[in-house]
Amino acid sequence: MLAVKLKDGNIKQVEEGTTFLDVAESISPRLAKNSMAALFNNQLVDLTAPITENGELEFIDFDHDNGRKVYRHSSAHILAQAVKRLWPDTKLAIGPAIDKGFYYDFDTEHIFSPEDFALIEAEMEKIIKENHRIERREISREEALKLFREKGEIYKVELIEDLPEDAVISIYTQGEFTDLCAGPHVPATGKVKNIKCMSVAGAYWRGNEKNKMLQRI
Repeated sequence: MLAVKLKDGNIKQVEEGTTFLDVAESISPRLAKNSMAALFNNQLVDLTAPITENGELEFIDFDHDNGRKVYRHSSAHILAQAVKRLWPDTKLAIGPAIDKGFYYDFDTEHIFSPEDFALIEAEMEKIIKENHRIERREISREEALKLFREKGEIYKVELIEDLPEDAVISIYTQGEFTDLCAGPHVPATGKVKNIKCMSVAGAYWRGNEKNKMLQRI
């Protein structure tokens, strides 16, 4: 058994492999519902990650800066999944959380306009209702390069090639959609409740004007 110390000082004994979400649900269904991620031994992790050592645990909700970042980052993945469904030839660049929301950069022949927003939002809402589990997997550099080369995701391949040799490479999958990402993310797409496409603009790949101009939603 492992000892997990909660923020209130209580200690829970859990079996190795128990997830942080399991712990939250054992404390309160409300806690599990409101949590976006977990802070374990000062490291932000997925709620669905297994516990493999003793440690100190805090559950992070949307009122916490990190909770909002995790929520918005997961929203960015939902945006990317929706765009790939609507325009399958789109190439994915990056999609981080930002101070007041999120964005994703795309390389596509389609020229996005505000008129597309309703279509994109409808597809995002569909993905949310489908409530796909968001699952993390760590893979080797060779496997990652093979995966994204086969998908034709040239920007992901470039990012992988630029990682240090000893970097941990992880991917996140929700339904048919898989993205290169360090995470963490909310446990499922259904956790996201409100989304809105606000604007579209040009953005150079990696902020370098010598690179291709992408479209940022």
